[in-house]
Amino acid sequence: MSPGDIADHNSRVALSLLRTFGPLTRQELSNRLGLTEPAVTGIMNRLDAQGLVLKRKRAGTGRYHAAEFTLQPGGACGLGVSLSADAAEVVLVDLLGAVLAREVLSGSDIGAKLPEAVKAVLAKAEERAPVGLGFAFAPDCAPETETVERLLPGRPVFLMPDTEACLTGERLLGLGEPEGGLVVVLIDETVRAGLFIGGKTFRGMNGRAGQIGDMRPGRLHPSLTEVANIRAYQRARDAGPPALSDWIETVAGRLLEAVVAIAGFVSPGALLLGGALPDIVLDRLMACMQVQRTDQARTFVAAPWIPPIRRVSLDGGGIGIGAAMTPIMELLLARSA
Repeated sequence: MSPGDIADHNSRVALSLLRTFGPLTRQELSNRLGLTEPAVTGIMNRLDAQGLVLKRKRAGTGRYHAAEFTLQPGGACGLGVSLSADAAEVVLVDLLGAVLAREVLSGSDIGAKLPEAVKAVLAKAEERAPVGLGFAFAPDCAPETETVERLLPGRPVFLMPDTEACLTGERLLGLGEPEGGLVVVLIDETVRAGLFIGGKTFRGMNGRAGQIGDMRPGRLHPSLTEVANIRAYQRARDAGPPALSDWIETVAGRLLEAVVAIAGFVSPGALLLGGALPDIVLDRLMACMQVQRTDQARTFVAAPWIPPIRRVSLDGGGIGIGAAMTPIMELLLARSA
């Protein structure tokens, strides 16, 4: 590792510490970084010159007020795009996770509308230059790399499935990283999962981990995706409240089977539901899953390793925000602090 690499690593760790713990003094940073205070001063001076940190006096009642450092709001930002079959989101997020600008698209020919939406977001954000672009996509919506690169010329581009973007957003800005890991299940045109286990995104040997929508209780039964996707929900909704209640009960049972399968394999600390279903429907699904789990526990041995189930916590489902945080995480933050 060269001296420049070491300086870059220490800068990344310092930024990560400020994100995690908030304002810190030179002495506090020195203790956490294992560096001398003069070395910390040099690091913070460089970050200050780059507009990434803010120096101020720490509030207190004593005569002496130590200088402390905090992240500069809007000092660095990432551009995120979330693309599905009939919707897209473009969002600019800063290092603290604040949304600086957002554009939402729906309808047909969304790909052709993306360049103008990106320009509109950058204009709203007073032309702050993103460090890079994160592009998250739903299944069967993967774009050409060259097409994505044209959205933000000259900046690094990170392509990822929407489940991974959602995981990134939750880890950095939402639930965090619970002991045992984190799983998100997204429901829209398909049902799929993203897994963050052991400090890494788990994709499987052939990149097919998380394809729980293909699960069937029997060979002649419909798949989880066929039963639970957004189109099935819309048909049940249009058929009236009794049909919707029946659908929720059926889907809750099928989702619970998938959760049991996931939990038995990786035993995550938490599982989040998100996607295109309305929040009130997700809440009803989770409540029904809890009832069914309790009923099963009366007959079968309870499985304490089944994780708590809750909704994705971030605004807009967290996919666009997670995509925007990806270049920040990859280019500015340390892998661990």
